[in-house]
Order: sequence, then structure tokens, then C-alpha cells
Amino acid sequence: MDLKVTWWNCHLSAPSTKAKPGKVTPEFAAVILSLLNDGVDILCLCEVNEDNCQDLAAYIHAAADLDPKFELFSVRSLCSRDGNRVDDYGLIFRRDKLTETSPAVELNAMADVTAKYLKVGRKLGFKLCDSLDLWLFLCHWQSLRTYSEDSHVRTEVASALRGHVKDIYEGDPDALIIICGDFNDEPFSRSIQMTLKASRDMSYVRARSDALFNPFWRLVGITDLVAGAHLPAGTCASSDPQHMTNWRTFDQIILSSGFLKGGWSFVGSGVEIVNSQDISGGTFNWSDLSDHYPISCNLKRVI
Repeated sequence: MDLKVTWWNCHLSAPSTKAKPGKVTPEFAAVILSLLNDGVDILCLCEVNEDNCQDLAAYIHAAADLDPKFELFSVRSLCSRDGNRVDDYGLIFRRDKLTETSPAVELNAMADVTAKYLKVGRKLGFKLCDSLDLWLFLCHWQSLRTYSEDSHVRTEVASALRGHVKDIYEGDPDALIIICGDFNDEPFSRSIQMTLKASRDMSYVRARSDALFNPFWRLVGITDLVAGAHLPAGTCASSDPQHMTNWRTFDQIILSSGFLKGGWSFVGSGVEIVNSQDISGGTFNWSDLSDHYPISCNLKRVI
């Protein structure tokens, strides 16, 4: 049993009522089809709208005329708008491997006392290969321009998400949980590491079933010391010089402890940043599409 999950802030239609919606171009659709063709079972998107999801479904349907495996994919829009508040998620998944068991639940909330808006995310339930329960969270937290790195609101967003994770753990300490997101925080940020309880240490998490494992510590600013460069050295470009880097690792896929036991293991490098050289059909200027790269997590289970 294998499972490949990909997350991408594709920068197509920003979650703002003032932003101009983007359109799915043939070049953009080619990237999506290439990701699906590369064995992805769940492709989570943010910065898409309802029309974008419908257009992607049409491209995938057309691709199925040439390659029947694309018939296996379903597209779900998880977009919503409430005044100036926009949720911008889309989901593409293999329905021969994953069966929906719970509709998408909006987790957004208002902070206690301050009444600040907490854009926590969405939660969905699946049955994997008709045998295992799987919980999927999609997150696109507010930017650092909205709430700064030292803002207590960021801790409150993470705390709210942690509460939903704890609810699942109380019913099943070995639950399979995948949290995909553009958190606008890094793996070492207090919100992720201390509040969400997402550790970089596999042995630590195995010994504490209610902790989470964050494999994206592995991709924090990696540089090839021999070649002198390694791009991308993060999942998204940064224009803020105060951080002494051109890259930030805001995009992460975080796993429950259940994925560190029960026969589960990582495949190959386990996690990766997908760049233009990984996309079939040649290279291109990635910045023409998005300031974020797709990220993937590749797992398998042997019984």
C-alpha cells in the first residue's frame, strides 16, 4: 500500500476579494497533469476558486481520452466566501484508492476575548484502500503581514488546529492524520513546533503517540556545500531581507505518529520540493506560475 500526497499554493486566485481571479492556462494544467501522472494520490491546492476547480476538472477529463488513468481522479472545490473572508482550497484525489467518509468541515473560528479571525483550515475524512481511516487537513494560515511572527494570534490558530487533532487522537491514538498547508510559518516557528506539537525527531514522536512528525525540517534551507548552491532552499521565495535568506519553508506536510509505525515507512527521500525539472514536458520559469513550489510526501505500508 503506497500513498503520495502533494500540496501546492499555486498562486492562481488569491484569497482576497480585492485580488483579480486567475485562469487555468494550458501551461498550468500541464503542471497539474504531470503531478498526477507522477503517482500523486492526493493533490491539495490553495489559492484556487470555484471556476479554477471546474476548469481543472475539464482538463483532467480531456486528458482521460488519451490516458485512461486520469479517469480515476476526482476534483473537489473546497472554496467558500463570507464577506471578505475567503477559503481557497481545491482537492484532487484518486477515487480508486480513497473513498470519502466525511464531508469537508470548516474549522475557522474567532479567537477568545480578542475576537480575531482564525483561519484554521478544513478537515476531511477518507477510507484508504477500503481498509484504513485517514484524516486530511488543509491549511492556509494568514500571512505575516496580517499577523506578525510574534503575534499571539498565530499561536491561537495553531492551538485551534491542535484541538481538532486531539479530538481525533482521543478516539484513536494511532489515527492516520495528514496536515497539508501553507502556514506562513516555518517548521521551527513556535506555532508549528510548540503549539501544534510537530516535532522533527522521529524517535520522540514514536514514544509519544499524541505528537506529530514534521518531515519538512529536512528541507529548511538545504544547501549543497560542494556545488555551492541548492535551489530551491525552501518552498517559497522571500522578499524580506530581515530573515537573511531568499527562501522560506512555509509549505509543509505534517504527519501523525501513526505513520511512523504499523508497517509505514517513507519512500525514497520521503519528502521533496518539486521544481520545473521534475515536470514532464521540459523546463520553464516557475515564477511565471507561482512564488511557491509544490511539495510531496511519499509513503508506503508493508504488512
